[in-house]
Amino acid sequence: MTLPNLQLGSTVLNIELLVYLLAGIVGVYAVRYRQRRHPERERQTGDAWNAVFLWLLVWKGSLFLFDPAGVIAQPMSLLFFSGGTWGIGLASVVALAYLFLRNYRRVGNREAVKLAASWGAVMLVATMVGYTALSPIQSKGGVRIDQAAPDFELTDLNGEAVRLSDFQGRTVVLNFWATWCRVCMAEMPHVEKFYQEHKDSDVVVLSVNATTQESNPGLVKEYADKRELSFPIVMDDRGEALGSYGVTAYPTTYVIDPSGIVKGRYLGAFSYENMRKAVR
Repeated sequence: MTLPNLQLGSTVLNIELLVYLLAGIVGVYAVRYRQRRHPERERQTGDAWNAVFLWLLVWKGSLFLFDPAGVIAQPMSLLFFSGGTWGIGLASVVALAYLFLRNYRRVGNREAVKLAASWGAVMLVATMVGYTALSPIQSKGGVRIDQAAPDFELTDLNGEAVRLSDFQGRTVVLNFWATWCRVCMAEMPHVEKFYQEHKDSDVVVLSVNATTQESNPGLVKEYADKRELSFPIVMDDRGEALGSYGVTAYPTTYVIDPSGIVKGRYLGAFSYENMRKAVR
């Protein structure tokens, strides 16, 4: 499951990060309550806090382990992406091992296991509750889920006309971006990787540049050439598509099913792994 980010004005909040942070905090207070009569309660509570921050660090940093080439090419991707499902598993193992190792000599193996397990179990439950509560959230504005995707006709970097409706019968990943957008810059390798994997399938990547937001439209082709982007890029030089889709934050991505109905709206950085999940 992918949690939707939340847009406040032109700012996009990472809801997934917020859920994990809050779940970790709930886990800390569960440990504090469980150890309320233990003489080392304060130290164990401190260990639980460290486990939360260690979990988040490993979760984010695991991207380097699973995609080292991408991180080396675009180090800023560590700010916006994580190791995904595998990263969650690795972070959980490391954090639980940390809690156990910090306590087993002082309280014994059995008690150390209980301490780590209580933190991990409560964090898991809190995460599930957070996902259940926040999954239905949609930011205001823009095209809604299960609505027909507005058609448009724009020109690509070669001056050729491209209509969205030309791709009816295929799943379309419609990505809005700008050259000055730092998050977009980190996202581009993920879009390219996804495009290369699906270019011979029934999934289409269509990238819409917010040309009205560019200081110089000529920068778009330079940007694409420099990064060796091969997926289709069209220029919204009058803001028509941006207006139709209500795009006010970048990047914003829509997933449109073969019948032309919007099935997903994703604000902010959209990872390769989440793109794959979204088109299943």
